[in-house]
Amino acid sequence: MNTKNIFLILVLLLSASTGRTQTASISQTIASINADAQKPGGSERALKSISASTHVPVATLEKEKAGTSLSYGDLYIAHAIASAANKSFDQMVKLKKQGQSWDKIADDNNVSLGGKKTKKNDANAKPTPSSRTTSQPERQQDTSSYKMKP
Repeated sequence: MNTKNIFLILVLLLSASTGRTQTASISQTIASINADAQKPGGSERALKSISASTHVPVATLEKEKAGTSLSYGDLYIAHAIASAANKSFDQMVKLKKQGQSWDKIADDNNVSLGGKKTKKNDANAKPTPSSRTTSQPERQQDTSSYKMKP
């Protein structure tokens, strides 16, 4: 399965219809990445895709994987949550090694699977005004890797 197909599968999992919980989505993403990594040549493709998505060099990912015994899917999720929460990869791994689930780690850091921070029932939260006159240029889609949404 080529990288484009891997990305397509991941996008389909991430955009699954209503009713699926974040826990299931994280688990499904991990399972999908791990299944792809088990195929011939899959581990190299998985590392390259994770690297392209997280902007972490493949060599660093290889060292982290060897040093933490995380699966490829766990490696991706740890980096995705760390990036969205502005925390370090090591902080996320420490929480996971302490027995916390990825779902709890994401929730505790106000991160959804898509990588966006979310407010938890904050009574003092106020809507953020948005400017309708300023438009952002479209970002070109890279279909060669697992994606974290900005």
